[in-house]
Amino acid sequence: MKKPRKTPRSSTRSTSSPYSNNAGLDIDAVITALRGAPEGLSAPDLADELELNSAQRKSLPQLLSRLQGTGLLRRQGREFVWSHSSRVLTGTLRQRRRKTISFVPDDPEDRARGRVRIAPEETGGAFDGDRVVAVLAHQTLGGVREAKVEMIVRRGQLRIVGRLHHGFRDSWVESLDEKFPLEIDITDRAARDLDDGWIVAVEVTRYPTGRERPAGKIVERLGKSSEDAGMDIEIVIHKHDLPVEFPSEVLDESNHVPVEVTAAQVAGRLDLRQVQTVTIDGESARDFDDAISLSRLANGNFQLGVHIADVSYYVRAGSPLDLEARMRGTSVYFPERAIPMLPERLSNGICSLNPRVDRLTMSALMDVDREGTVVAYELKETVICSNERMTYTDVNHLLAAPDGEVAQRYAHLMQFFHTMKELAEILIRMRGQRGAIDFNLPESVFEFDDEGRIGGVIRADRNIAHRIIEEFMLLANETVAGHLARLVPSLFRVHEEPKPQRVIEFAELAAAYGYRFPASGATSRDYQRLSRELDGQPEERVLAFSMLRSLERARYSAKNLGHFGLAAPVYTHFTSPIRRYPDLIVHRILRTVLARGRHPAPIPLGELEEIADESSERERVADAAEHELAAWRKAVFMAGRIG
Repeated sequence: MKKPRKTPRSSTRSTSSPYSNNAGLDIDAVITALRGAPEGLSAPDLADELELNSAQRKSLPQLLSRLQGTGLLRRQGREFVWSHSSRVLTGTLRQRRRKTISFVPDDPEDRARGRVRIAPEETGGAFDGDRVVAVLAHQTLGGVREAKVEMIVRRGQLRIVGRLHHGFRDSWVESLDEKFPLEIDITDRAARDLDDGWIVAVEVTRYPTGRERPAGKIVERLGKSSEDAGMDIEIVIHKHDLPVEFPSEVLDESNHVPVEVTAAQVAGRLDLRQVQTVTIDGESARDFDDAISLSRLANGNFQLGVHIADVSYYVRAGSPLDLEARMRGTSVYFPERAIPMLPERLSNGICSLNPRVDRLTMSALMDVDREGTVVAYELKETVICSNERMTYTDVNHLLAAPDGEVAQRYAHLMQFFHTMKELAEILIRMRGQRGAIDFNLPESVFEFDDEGRIGGVIRADRNIAHRIIEEFMLLANETVAGHLARLVPSLFRVHEEPKPQRVIEFAELAAAYGYRFPASGATSRDYQRLSRELDGQPEERVLAFSMLRSLERARYSAKNLGHFGLAAPVYTHFTSPIRRYPDLIVHRILRTVLARGRHPAPIPLGELEEIADESSERERVADAAEHELAAWRKAVFMAGRIG
């Protein structure tokens, strides 16, 4: 028996009618022309400039009046003039979940003023990807600006993943995407060739109104059931519009990248191939960004080398590889599958610091004293040859059980790793004294049975090997950030102070559990103190996650705003250029600085701001996709265990 059709749920959104653009006017072109005309333009002059046809000329006055009504334009005699109102903005709607709707202003200066949020009932019928005119409210909530959509400028390309159903006369798709909780009529008769229950991707061709439900066409067939092995990943990939296949021109370029380091490439670099160097990663890792060397100096200090794959040598600015990496922004990691930022020939080949082969690197060579302070450093273009590919598990066993099998296998590296542990503990202590926050929140690892179904969910805790790599990478990132900040415009990883309203709300929750937390003026030390008090307590998990939510989200910025969570005055991302585009940019800037000194600036400030915004957005998308898959799988695993 077929389930009954649901009525459209468009009442959950404002469906105020946007400007009716039957004449096919390019509203973006109109806005751009008026923004670039300081003295304003009359309707006839604007029509001439845009070379409009007769139907468009007839429709133009109505559009201009509508734009004036939003506050974007003002009338000055016969001319329409750009208002320059700080409350009226053009930009793009971004929606990851049904109740989490953001507005991204076009103007970088407007973006720099902070996040803009739109309530579900204030979208004016706009959806994810639509370009809109929005008006800011006077009040703010927790430091986040509120806005209302006044006009839809241009529809985006909205794709929804859902389950196909057939009725007696029609077919429709039940959305599996919470940001579009509406059933979509399918106008393509070919849909009848698919059985009821197929999972498909639909491109929306007609948006909902108060009288019409949305319609669309099937653009991809994903599988017969959402319960098929691997189908959950496919659905998440399509929901978040993650790019999977590389364009042909990107693959062509990657195929011309040499697979071995040549003598000509080594010339002029600091040769560290005889220095003992290792990588430490997870068992399933396939690309290795970073390698470590470490020795003890005669004065008791440590000489730490953090060697990072020199991806910027192979990925040149403006190339197809570079443009694709910028568009992707980051690699995305699922339990059994990765969507890399770079093609495999680079990410798992010449750019990966595989053992016992020469690799080009950018190195931070740091002298660190017994207090964890970098007393001297050099940043160099280098070449290394990693001695071993170590895993976190093996290093942990080696350090925890010096007489065990793993320790015997790596006896020649025993002192090397004990020195690493000693330095890491010094750095952990230094950061604790500085006020850095360490939540140590657990991660989940999924186990699967022979048929690919979820067999269990286990906790994956960080061990000392994880802490060693984390501390060494943090130190390298801070060192590079401080060096570049003194010389040229650069890209920073920033974490701003928490918004007062969020701190107040968290302080009230903590008080309900009997913990003291300042409702105003909270510092990173306050968070650190409470995190330590919660360690091992029954309420640790709920309060630790609430504490985390009270903080701002870390992001990329062309301005150095410091890092609250790390209690660091300056910080960047330098250590993962295989999987993060900002790291690649930092390498590119560093290479120019090493070659030319202070001037000229390697990348203009405006472009850095654009890259920072784009990379922050792509990171949010990747995080949302990874978290959604994890939550989905936990729900599936627990579905049969209710009660």
